[in-house]
Amino acid sequence: MTGAQTMQRQSRGRRLADRLPREVAYFIAIALGALVLSQVIPDFRAYEWSLWAVYGILALSFTFVWGHAGIFSFGQAAFFGIGAYAYGVAGINLSPTTGETLSALLIGAAVAAAAAGLLGYFIFYGNVGDVYVAIITLAVTLVLLTFMSSTADPKYRVGDAPLGGYNGMAGIPPIMYGSGVALDTAEMLIFCVAAAAGIALSVRILLRRPFGRILAGVRENELRTQLLGYDVRRYKLLAFSLAGAIAGFAGGLYAAWGMFINPSVFSLQQAAMVAIWVLVGGKDSLLGAFAGVAIVQGLSSALGGSGGSWTPIVLGVVLIGVVLLLPKGVVPSIADAVSRVMRRKKPQQVPTTVLEAGQEQRSDIDLEGMLTARTGRVAAQSIRGENLTKRFGGVHALNGVDIDVPDGTVRALIGPNGAGKSTCFNLLVGRYAPTSGRVYLGDDDITKLRSDTRARRGLGIKMQVPSYYHDLSVDENMWLASYAAVPNVKGADEQAARALRWIGMQERAALPASALSHGEHQWLEIGMVVAGSPSVMLLDEPTAGMSRDETHHTVAMINAVSRYSTVVVVEHDMEFLRDLDAPVTMFHQGLVFASGSIEELRQDERVLDTYLGRGVSADVAG
Repeated sequence: MTGAQTMQRQSRGRRLADRLPREVAYFIAIALGALVLSQVIPDFRAYEWSLWAVYGILALSFTFVWGHAGIFSFGQAAFFGIGAYAYGVAGINLSPTTGETLSALLIGAAVAAAAAGLLGYFIFYGNVGDVYVAIITLAVTLVLLTFMSSTADPKYRVGDAPLGGYNGMAGIPPIMYGSGVALDTAEMLIFCVAAAAGIALSVRILLRRPFGRILAGVRENELRTQLLGYDVRRYKLLAFSLAGAIAGFAGGLYAAWGMFINPSVFSLQQAAMVAIWVLVGGKDSLLGAFAGVAIVQGLSSALGGSGGSWTPIVLGVVLIGVVLLLPKGVVPSIADAVSRVMRRKKPQQVPTTVLEAGQEQRSDIDLEGMLTARTGRVAAQSIRGENLTKRFGGVHALNGVDIDVPDGTVRALIGPNGAGKSTCFNLLVGRYAPTSGRVYLGDDDITKLRSDTRARRGLGIKMQVPSYYHDLSVDENMWLASYAAVPNVKGADEQAARALRWIGMQERAALPASALSHGEHQWLEIGMVVAGSPSVMLLDEPTAGMSRDETHHTVAMINAVSRYSTVVVVEHDMEFLRDLDAPVTMFHQGLVFASGSIEELRQDERVLDTYLGRGVSADVAG
């Protein structure tokens, strides 16, 4: 091997090491440590630490579903218990024949995943609000507590496995492999820690894949994720089911660890403890899930266990202290502190602003490439509404409106507040369902389609208040928009790079989106809409809060896009409308009041009296 080849291989190795998350090394070190410690610590300590590893897996399931998918669920205790009982039933019935219980572990995880999937389907496809998700999952947990406590009669059994009611299910086999060989205490510790490390690494890898990045978008801004074309219900359901499977696997290990299970696993205390572990360790840290268990359970053990008189008081004080002093949790707070100490002080180069970057001079090659990425060709579509009516109670916000925007054109919607233009916009977007009337995208009736389905059909949507992912980087924002149009990693990377060049933010790609100025937030969202390769763009007040130079800049962006896509703009800014020089439709009292160019509307006496005002007209004319 030549020296150049050696250096190339070493360089590839370094790049691979850089890509691996730090937690990989942490979990591998923990697994190796468990192997060594299992040979030297007393059995009672190995037995206790095995339980902590099991609880860590349960906490990890909550970290995943809450910290990374944004779903606060008290149901992890329910799925934990379901997995435990499923393992007990499968182990008791199958192990005499198979001589192993590893299959029973998988059955426990599968049954819990199925239960989570069934519950999640009704929650997420029923559009249940976030607060009610917590209430429903807690209610299900307590219902299971009541039901399982009432199964003491011997008739409640599955094959050879009696459920046992409040007395619990006894005779559950331990983890066995081969010909009925059971793990001893030290081997059980190694098995539990290795399983915890493997699951944690698998979750970490998943979070770095597109699925995990989309979950981050759902957590940060569910509406924007939907408007980009992602079916957030499906992603939530998948995340909820996966978290249920992880909790069920932990439940199976718990049943094997104790060789006994009773309904207390469904108790309110168990459900609350899962949340406490995660809050203490850090809700978005996989390592924090295990650290939280170690801290809380370690304190509880030192204070005499859950029955100790001081245990609830001390744990309460610890929880309050963590929430007040370390709101991110112990592990993220320590990581932030170490990062600040270790970070070298380097002069920060302030990136040039978008205007300084000369955006108007950007090549149209990037723009055309973005807007043709979805279909491979320029495919502007028309959008129209027929007899659109929308009532809110007894109020007619829109009353029999017809609007038709031909493909490849620009249309501006104006009108005083409450005139109906925003209602019309939301009917086209799909956020409101019309009381009557139809909406067409091209020749397709999209009246009953959800916003995400309309986005996948080619509808790009920018909201009145900039809607983006505050805590994600500029590049991550653009990548999520790009992946919706080009669903492969390489293609999305290229699409995002084109979009960043086009809006002039390539130097700001690594910044958190929250660090941008207001005008740059507007341009970021416009860039995200364009990166989605829309055939029709709906823009709600894209220049709100902008300076005059920023407004002119936005007009140039919209005019460039209009060469490839149909554009509908809701706007109040008369200067913007004059620069845009596009046909205008004016709304008043839920009806189309006037249509024409801005100059024609300026000369319409009715428009002057109703909306523009003669003083404003004079200012615009000047």
